[in-house]
Formats: sequence, structure tokens, C-alpha cells
Amino acid sequence: MTLWRPCRFTAVVACSVLAALMVPSMASGVGRTYEVIQCDPLNRGVSGVALDDAPAYAVRQMCGDPQNDHAIKITNTRFARHGRSGRVRWSTNSPSLHIVGASLQARLRRDEGHVPRLLMADARGKEVARVATGVSHATGFRDYSWDSANVRAEKFAAHLRCEHRGGCQRSDVAKTWLRNVHLEVADYSDPTFDGITGGLFGGGWLRGPQGAVTQAEDLGAGLRAIAMAINGVRIAVEPGICDDISDTSYAIRIVPCGPRLQLRVQPSTAQAPFHDGRNIISLCGVDFASNRTCVVRSIHVDNTSPRVAFTSLQKPDDPELIRAPVSDSNSGISGGRIFYRSVESGPWRALSTRLRAGQLLARVNSTLDPPGRYIFMAQVTDVAGNSTRTTRRGNGQPMILTFPLKSGVDLMGHLEGGSQRVTVGYGRPSEVSGSLRDASGQPLPNEDVTVTEYFGEGALIDRRVRTVHTDSRGHWKERLPTGPSRRVTASFAGSRRYLPDVTQAGNMRVKTKATFHLSRRHVPEGHRVAFKGRVGHLAARIPAGGKLVELQVKDGNNWQTVRHPFYTRPNGKYRLRYRFARFYIRNVRYRFRVRVLRERSWPYKAPVSSRVRKLVVKAR
Repeated sequence: MTLWRPCRFTAVVACSVLAALMVPSMASGVGRTYEVIQCDPLNRGVSGVALDDAPAYAVRQMCGDPQNDHAIKITNTRFARHGRSGRVRWSTNSPSLHIVGASLQARLRRDEGHVPRLLMADARGKEVARVATGVSHATGFRDYSWDSANVRAEKFAAHLRCEHRGGCQRSDVAKTWLRNVHLEVADYSDPTFDGITGGLFGGGWLRGPQGAVTQAEDLGAGLRAIAMAINGVRIAVEPGICDDISDTSYAIRIVPCGPRLQLRVQPSTAQAPFHDGRNIISLCGVDFASNRTCVVRSIHVDNTSPRVAFTSLQKPDDPELIRAPVSDSNSGISGGRIFYRSVESGPWRALSTRLRAGQLLARVNSTLDPPGRYIFMAQVTDVAGNSTRTTRRGNGQPMILTFPLKSGVDLMGHLEGGSQRVTVGYGRPSEVSGSLRDASGQPLPNEDVTVTEYFGEGALIDRRVRTVHTDSRGHWKERLPTGPSRRVTASFAGSRRYLPDVTQAGNMRVKTKATFHLSRRHVPEGHRVAFKGRVGHLAARIPAGGKLVELQVKDGNNWQTVRHPFYTRPNGKYRLRYRFARFYIRNVRYRFRVRVLRERSWPYKAPVSSRVRKLVVKAR
């Protein structure tokens, strides 16, 4: 690969070719020409020539021999049969190349039927144009030339041929000698690019060094050079290997250059002539005839890092929202992350980050970490892969925050009557109320407070949760429906500005209810009476096997259990028969009641007694 340099006067031809590469264009296809020199003072050698001897003719190449006039000589050596000849031929051997002109010096003499001839031929050797046939007297070297825009010959040939029907006697003077051969060759094949690869052509936004491999092919005279230009500025040229005459435009063979050429480069897109944004790449290939083919590609470059900085202040109503405005003037922002750690030490921890409306947004839970000072870092990347990180705010100050960021609150709650512990009757509703204030004592209106009732074992539900709102004074209140005993709490989930809080509003104990009835109020001795009733179980389930109760009778100032405790039916109802003995000498008045006993799986307050019922036993 050759970098572009200014031309020197000693390299005019080469520089003219490179200059042709400087201007992008499409394929030309006009059949430009070049000159091939053989057996000439500029080139004593011959290349690609066929020297065809015959039994009666000698063909010798003596272009470098001054004793033989620096010539190629065809002479007769003995009797020749009709049609036999000695020949010299130059062939293009390519349908893309045609000989459109020829000039040379020659001595052409006929004698004894031996006829010299200079001619142009097609690919099969058939004559398409006559250049010269010679004379029958002695001459020196004469100048001959031929050119045609219409006849496209692929061969130039020189003959010495026997044209007598009966053969030709030996002649020492018949000759076809030639030298200083100049052939004008037209190349009708433009170079083609059969491979353009590498990161430079990979698409998308590019940054930094990028490799490129460009491969071209030419089916005519061969490739003289491949060049690459960026935004009109040449950055690299790969010259071909060509057989030409130094400091001239002349070739020493008909196909002077190789058919394939490759250019490998790895320019840095961060350096001129690249610039951020859209760049134009021109790839041009030129053959020896100066036919030129260029391809143009557009790429996008971004070597400028994006910009990012944290906001100068936190939002008072949302202090845990971390914001970092970002921008990029070229490829655009592809994403970013926000990290934080203690200012003392420790690894960076990533926050869930989203990109929205030109900002990196993340939310930090400042209650999860121990109180203290924490530093934040934002890292942003653009589409091209340029990255920027910062721990600074837009005003230049370090992005350091003191946890917790939210303000504390004071949530208060109590049961009916302002107490933390109340007992209510069965089936009676109650209420819980309280207030919510900030750390300075100011009420917090329109905030949600969650009231949770926790029921004990045996209740049909474990808990009941409802949400109430604080009023303009920060007060809240909620009705507590009927049902079993429960523990009541109030909680504030917190907000983007305030920390959460929870308070125990209190324990509400609900008394068990039991009904108690007698089958009769007066019973003769020796007869039976039935005690019946029901244990209330609103929103509760009767324990398996029934609820344990006992029948009590009052003896003086004390209550005594009749027989032993018993269980209700699964629906809470009970019925107990009792027969009185025959030993009464007078009527006796009894006081009975049912007492509901305490059990682990019973969610109501116990023990609780029913109303007292009076029964008179009559003596006979």
C-alpha cells in the first residue's frame, strides 16, 4: 500500500494515473488505449510473441544484436512448398483487448515466389486488414503504420510465405525483417470490485480504527492501482505490478499488469479526513489503459463521547428519584446505568435504570442501606459505542446524598374511646381512628392509611384489610364491623417523599354471647326440666366436637357446676335434660346460668356467662 504523496517531475506518468484516481466516477467503458513497445530502443526485448519456424524458413529474434540491425528476421533457407511460411505473431489472447493501431520499421522483399506480408487478424488468425506486402527490389528499413477505429484485430502478424503453386526455390534475398514495433491496444474492459469487506463497511455508526479489504479484478490490461478516498481526500493507494517502461506510459507486453489487486487499510475514523457524521468513501480501480471504475459508499462516524451529569438538586417531593440528563449530537444515546456506593468504600451497585426523555432515571431505596453518605455514578453509551461516566452534578459538585433521603412521619392510632385495649359486646361494631403527621408535626392530608384487623384462631378469616384517607387535618377513621376479637394495626406505606410507618392501634376483645332458656319455670320434684340455648359464633367456627360450656347453679354466694361441662352441637346449639329428686319438703327456688368456657381455638372473649334464669322446684 502506498500513501498519497505529491508527484515529482520524474514520475509524471504514474502521477497522472493516480490523479485519475482522485476524482470519483462510475465505470468508463470507452475502450481507452495504451502502447506496447517491442524490439525497440526503449525495449530491446519481446514479450508474448510467437515465433513460428517452418522447414524452409528461419525465424530469429535478434532485437538486442546491433550486428543484425536489432531486428526480428524471417528468411528463406531452402526450397519451400506452396503455402509454407515463417511467422511472427503478437496476440491479445483476450476478447477485452483489441489492437487498433500498429507502427514499425520493416524490410520486406519478394523473391522466387516468397512473399512478405504484415497483417492484422482476428482471434482465429483470419486476416482482417493488410498493413504491407513488400517490394521485389532491395530496400532499407521503411516505416509502416496502420490504425482503424472500426477493425478490432486481436493479432498482429508478419509472414514470409511461399505463394507459387509449384513451390518456391531457395532465395537469399527474400525477407521479412521488422523492428521498433509499436502496437496500440484498446482495452474495452473496466475494472470490477468483487470484494469490499471489513469493519469500515460493516454498517451502523463507527468509531476508532476500522479495517477494510478491497479486492478488484480486470480482464483486460490488468490493474494499475486501487485507491481509497475519504471525503474527497486520498488516504491510500495500492499499486499493481506492471511491466512498463520507467517514466513512460509504454508497456513491454500486451497484458502488462496482473488481473487482481487487493487494498488493505485500517484507518482511524477519529482522524482527518474523517469527521463525525456522514462520510463518503470512494474506492477507485484503474487499469493500465486508464479505464476507471469507482464505487461510493456512505458511512456514519461518531468518535465524540456523549454528555452526562446529574441534576443539581433532588426533587423535594421525590428525593429518591435519581436523574442524569444525557445528550449526544451524533449517533444518539443507546443506554446507560446509574450506580451508587458508600463514600467510604465498597463495590458499585447498579440501580434499575431507564432512559426516557433525554434522562437516565433510577430510583434508590435509601432505607435499605445504613444511614450515611453515598456517592452516585452515571455511565452512558451512545450507539457508536462511545462511553462517558461521571460522579458530578451539572453544577460541578459531587453527586453525594445522605441516606435516608425521605422524611419520617408520625402515625398514631387508637380504638374507640382513645384506648389501646377495649372490650365490646357480641354483635356490636366499633371504630379505630388516628392521625398522620410529618416529622415537624404538620398534618399530611389525602394520604392512604391501611387498617388491618388480625383475627385469632377459629375465625373464618385471618385478616381484613381496608384503606382509608386522611382528611385536611391529617385525621383518619374506620368502622370496625361486628365479629370475633381482633388485633388492629394502622400502617402508612410511605410515599416518594415520606418514610413508611406502622402503629398498633390496639386489641379489641369481643364477648361471647350465649342464650339460655328453661323448658318450664316450675317443675314438680321428681320431674325433668330441659335447659337449652345457643352459643353465638358470628364470623367464627364452632370447634370440632362442639363448644365447651357448663351449666351452673348458684349455691349461696357461689356458682356450682351441674354435673360436668358438655359440648354444644356443631351449630352452637345445646339441650340438657335434668331430673330433680323426690326429697323436697318445701318449694325451692334455684338460679341457673350457662357459662361458655375458654378454649384455645375460640376467637371470642371467654369465659362468659349467660343471663340467669330462675326455676322453682315444687315439693309434694
